[in-house]
Amino acid sequence: MKRNMISALLAAAALLTVGLACNMNKKPAPAEYVGTWIATDGAKITISADGGGDYISGNGSTKVTGGSFEMAEDGKSFKIGFAGMGPTFKIDKAPSGGQMTLDGVVYKSTTGGSTTSSTSDVKPEVPSKEKLQTLVKTSFLEFGDAVQAEDFSDFHKKVAKVWRDSSTPEKLDEAFKVFTEKKEIYNFNKAVAPLDATFSPEPKIEKVQGLDALIVKGSYPTKPRVANFEFKYVMDDGTWKLIGVNVKVGGEL
Repeated sequence: MKRNMISALLAAAALLTVGLACNMNKKPAPAEYVGTWIATDGAKITISADGGGDYISGNGSTKVTGGSFEMAEDGKSFKIGFAGMGPTFKIDKAPSGGQMTLDGVVYKSTTGGSTTSSTSDVKPEVPSKEKLQTLVKTSFLEFGDAVQAEDFSDFHKKVAKVWRDSSTPEKLDEAFKVFTEKKEIYNFNKAVAPLDATFSPEPKIEKVQGLDALIVKGSYPTKPRVANFEFKYVMDDGTWKLIGVNVKVGGEL
């Protein structure tokens, strides 16, 4: 019995070592593959810039969490695996225009366009209007949560790395004090949640401090005064993340 327990422990330790070694040896993923991809059958692949990878099949029967993305030497397939185990995908069509085809199944990027990072030579695309509505409302609600909590710690964790590195939760608390001090008035979650935004001018990609940034400016028809906003995003690890927030209730930005 004791011998069997020791053998089992050694086997578990060996597996842990292999898993750690696999994660330590991750290679950066090609920029065009970075992001979250949803298949027509509901399967989901998430590939991070540092070579990390997650996968869940459409029916949930196969799942890889905290794994790695491994491109085949011939570039015709890749694997999402952990400790050498996981599914391999044949690349029928490489990422282009926000979608790719693997094993005959079409996967679409949740970013709505190019999945390249903001430092890539390829300019990212403006997401669709539907995805912009989701993106902006999520940003507004997360901002609203921070205002109501009078604490921007969680909000700080969700912004782009370039903003996190140049700021702190305390600096954000100070910058947005005008909202937290009157949070009863600025209950954005209650006011904005049921509404759709109007974008004006049209969202665009432009350089901000040398980065390709998505600029989204517009308003929500809140009452008694309209909530105007300007959000700036950069592509960070395959998703659009904030690098700037400007909100004003009533008047123009």
